[in-house]
Amino acid sequence: EPAPPASAKVHVESDNPAGKPIPQAVLVYHESAHSIVFRDHLRRQQSAIRRTSSHMENSTHPSPDQQMRKQNTQPVTDGTPAPSRAPSTILEVSESDVGYESGGSRGSNRSSHSDRSGGESSSVTSGGSGIIPWGSGSRNYRRVEGGLSKPLKKKASPSPSMQQVVIAGFQPVIEPLESLDLNSSNVFEPLLDADPLKEDNTLEMSDAEYEVVELLKNEQAVVKTIRNADWTAFMQKFKPIEEGGSGTHEHHPAHRQQKESNAKKTGEYPFNSFVTSTTILPSCAKKMRCFGSTNEYAIGVVFALPKAFPDDASEDDAAKRTRTWSWPSGYSAKTEFNIDHHGNLTNGREEALVPLSGMRKMNHSYLYDEDYIVGGRMVKGGLTTIPYNEVYIRAGGLGRISGGVDVATGKLCDDADGSGRSFDHGIGLPVALFVREADYGHLVRLLRTRARYSAIFGSDAAQGIPLLFMTPEHGVRVFTEKLQHQVLKKMSWELNPFQNPSLAYRTGIDNTSEPHLQQKLEELLDLDDDTMKQVLTPEEMARIAGGFGATDESVANLLNQAMQRDILEGEGESLRDSGHNLQDLVNEGLSFALRANDYHTSRQLLILYTLVAAKRSSSSESKPLLESDEGYLPDTSRASASSKKWRDAEKNIEKEGGKERHLVRDERTLGKQYAPPPPPPPPLDTDRLRSATNSDGLLAVLGAAQVLRAMQDGSAKRRVKESIDSVEEWIENGEQSVAFRVASWRDQRAAQGDLKIAMENDSNFMAFISNKAISNRKKFAQQLRDASAVTGFDSLQFLKAIHSVSAQMNSPCLRLELLQYILGLDNRYSVAHVTRSVELAATCLNLSESDVFNDEEKKLLE
Repeated sequence: EPAPPASAKVHVESDNPAGKPIPQAVLVYHESAHSIVFRDHLRRQQSAIRRTSSHMENSTHPSPDQQMRKQNTQPVTDGTPAPSRAPSTILEVSESDVGYESGGSRGSNRSSHSDRSGGESSSVTSGGSGIIPWGSGSRNYRRVEGGLSKPLKKKASPSPSMQQVVIAGFQPVIEPLESLDLNSSNVFEPLLDADPLKEDNTLEMSDAEYEVVELLKNEQAVVKTIRNADWTAFMQKFKPIEEGGSGTHEHHPAHRQQKESNAKKTGEYPFNSFVTSTTILPSCAKKMRCFGSTNEYAIGVVFALPKAFPDDASEDDAAKRTRTWSWPSGYSAKTEFNIDHHGNLTNGREEALVPLSGMRKMNHSYLYDEDYIVGGRMVKGGLTTIPYNEVYIRAGGLGRISGGVDVATGKLCDDADGSGRSFDHGIGLPVALFVREADYGHLVRLLRTRARYSAIFGSDAAQGIPLLFMTPEHGVRVFTEKLQHQVLKKMSWELNPFQNPSLAYRTGIDNTSEPHLQQKLEELLDLDDDTMKQVLTPEEMARIAGGFGATDESVANLLNQAMQRDILEGEGESLRDSGHNLQDLVNEGLSFALRANDYHTSRQLLILYTLVAAKRSSSSESKPLLESDEGYLPDTSRASASSKKWRDAEKNIEKEGGKERHLVRDERTLGKQYAPPPPPPPPLDTDRLRSATNSDGLLAVLGAAQVLRAMQDGSAKRRVKESIDSVEEWIENGEQSVAFRVASWRDQRAAQGDLKIAMENDSNFMAFISNKAISNRKKFAQQLRDASAVTGFDSLQFLKAIHSVSAQMNSPCLRLELLQYILGLDNRYSVAHVTRSVELAATCLNLSESDVFNDEEKKLLE
């Protein structure tokens, strides 16, 4: 008959004058492999515990609260004290619960088995998740402002009528990380005061910002708002087909009959040009609203108009000749629906045209006159906000021009001699980006749009591009570099991170759209800016990378610099005793990725961490990083370059070997110069993070980190051996008695209900009556034994063996629990979750193995 796990022990305190036994305050449900296999119904112990507690309440010994403080000690996980950061997993059992049969008389029969099962049945084993008894001297910690630094408030001590049951590896309630102070709807107040036209202006504006402010002040610029979902199509319009764009130079609608051979050749200008609707705002962008709602059309662009005209008349003539059409405020032109096949405007659109000079006069009237015409009607007393007007103009052609120079190429562009902007060939790329709300959600979207501008048009074209805030009420405000740094500080400390809401639901682990993922990659922030490094600490940059996303290259550089600090701090020490800057940075990033529920940034951090740690473990790769007298050197090693391009390497692996390539490496002929593959990276402390999320994607990433941890610290090896012994002992008993198997089925069903284990299906009664359960567990034990015989537990072969075991599971119960136990995962990890975690861990090791081999070694191994 199966025996239950060891019940709560009874201690006698030496300072107890009565010498009577005192019940322990916390019942630890020992979750060793043996107690999993031979699990008795947990509730059978509860009535005995309640009776003991009730009896002790009537005794004359000191109060239970005092005894709890004296008796509770921190349990040990895998031979080491449980980390103080780990959350307690508590199941409270009240005396008012219905009593059940006590298993206490049978619990002692198996208590001596701990010696045979590695001694772990007498300690809490949670796969690295330390379980802290109630009232122990240890303190739990919670993350505040990105760090695990602030102690949690102590919970009230349990009453004498309440017993606590701590179950290792069991996460009954998700405990989210504490919310930070700000969210996306909070307004960044300093931006409202960033008026560039104040007499006592203290803004530190760049030359490009001064230029754009002057253009808006003099009404020499037009603006355009873009729907959030249309930014991809809008930006691709500028790029020629050979550069991945959407087409060649587009004809004006009035020239639809013109043959393509007569169109301007793409090679004459770096970008496509096309006609589009824009708005010319009143001076300083006041009083007139832009097209669309501020949520659906959150971000806009600013185009500069040509300056080659000596007076308004010549400008109007050039606009008329090139059919640069413009309509007044309140007039809905709908050009695409009101032009015939000859290119002529219809339905009164041509009669309603107003020259650019006339548009500026109207704008002046809106600002300074009491009565004016809007939409063809006189408005007495004026309006608070004026509807937008429309200017149909050709954009693109040239690059971004600032100060008469193309910022990307340095080429002089003079409007007067025809080498600059023109109505004929285009007014160039946007010279500024603007946002229409001052809350953090819109400002982060603005920063991401700038990153996308840089990804598509090049970092040189985006360098120093002005960022503005424009509303009819406030006019133009400049989001200067100083203000941007303040926002970045807020993002790393006080702002709850968030994904782009239009992408979050299309970039999950089970639902990733390639175009949306591409947009997400384009929106990654660049943390390599020198001024940013002077303002933000590495920890703050790691939080931004995890919560809001950063480019692979900048994150790789950030982690490489942390590794260099570890090397400097650990000179003369072993690798294990060296600094932990690298691990701390990754933990900070993962905590913010969890807050943002961002699967991709957390996956990026784990993979890059593995690659950088692999280089750290290779002495040949770490030497070039240091200079004893001059500190850090630029990291130009081959491993660093490949770590920045891990996405390409991952695609190549999948292309070469198919779906399971990340788990299989071909047999290779090894020579004397063979460099052994790197071990798993130093373990990451993700226990608290795993308890704070129920997201499939984040559970996969954090589970992969735990799998690598179990491989690195040797706990997986110990647990595999213990699991084999326990399963084989069950098989021996099960083959001798049907009653044993029925009792085992009953206990397992009860455990599934009590522990809410992530089973694929409930245990099948007929599988235990027949020999199916025995044959399944025999096969499982043999698979584990074969794996332990031929596998290094810190290599890809171990993950391949575990993946093979999970792939053959149809309706696992006990076998799944043992896999969770071996890998250190909790009860929420189903077969699918385990498989994802193993595959991601294998991807990390596979990429790191490729990363540390030099070219000669790769040729040798092929």
